[in-house]
This record gives sequence, C-alpha cells and structure tokens, in this order.
Amino acid sequence: MRNILLILFIVFFAGCEKYIMSNSTVTLSGKYVVSKLEVTYVDQNTGRDSLYTLGTTYINRNASPPFDSIKINGFKLHMDYASIRMQQLGVTSTGRDIWEYGNSPNEIFYYIWNNTGYDLGYLQFDYTTRSGYSQRVTFHIEHDGAESLQLKSVGEWPFGKFGPKRVITMYLTRIGP
Repeated sequence: MRNILLILFIVFFAGCEKYIMSNSTVTLSGKYVVSKLEVTYVDQNTGRDSLYTLGTTYINRNASPPFDSIKINGFKLHMDYASIRMQQLGVTSTGRDIWEYGNSPNEIFYYIWNNTGYDLGYLQFDYTTRSGYSQRVTFHIEHDGAESLQLKSVGEWPFGKFGPKRVITMYLTRIGP
C-alpha cells in the first residue's frame, strides 16, 4: 500500500510539470523580400500607425540607408548562417546576385543574442552606410517560419527622448535559398 501511494504521489506531481520544447532555434538562411511593413507608435501614441503593402514605399528620413526607403516587394536581403546582404542591385550574367551592402570583401556579420526556449532573440549587425557612417541595427525576431520571417525594430525616438517611440515591423517572405 505504501508503494502504491508513493507511485501515485510521484505520478501526480511529476506528471503535472510543464515541459518546454526548444523550438527557438532560428534558421535565418535564405533570400527574403519585404512583403509588408508596419509602423507603430508605442509610447505616447501621438503619431498615426501605418501599414505598407504591395506597391507602396516606406520612407524614413531619420533612418540610415538602406532602411530610409523600403519598397514593398522590392527591398531584398539575404542571410546565410553568419552574414547578411541587403539591397539587391541586380544579377550577373552567371546568375550571381549583386548587393549594395554585404558583398565580399565587405561582409556584414550578424549575431543572435538572448535566444532562449521562450524567445527567438535579437538579430544585430553593424554596417557602413554609403556616406561612410557606421550603423548598428537591432531587430527582435518575432517569428521564424519555414517560408517567412518577422523582424521588429527595437524602436527609435524621432522627436527626441520626450517624443513617441516608433517601432517598425518587417514581414519578410522567403524567395530563394
């Protein structure tokens, strides 16, 4: 009888424990196009939220290129397991992509931080703009699907520290390997 109570006690308490599956391994490799972009004001809500879809262009005079002008279904980026390329300019006669940012020998290396079982983490990279300024970009990885990726900026304060916080969410669709 004592053994049965012990077994029931173990099954009752151990069986109710919630286990988490480690489904937060990000697989960012692939060629993506921005298929939708959403701008949200979060702190003081003084600006209008906006949604950019097919045929529109998001323009942000406060951002550094190439993020100052993002054409929906025209802005492309490519990630492999360590580097990122942005703003596709064209394709060579051999079928190789030409990128404005991230072409060899000026690769842009990214890293993922704060990736846990509960959170996909943050994507961060440094790059040099056309005008020679070094720029750091940080996105929260909200969704990493088989054919899609959702990145949310950590925010910017276009009107200073007392103004509203603006967050940009990019919805990307995988278009190639």
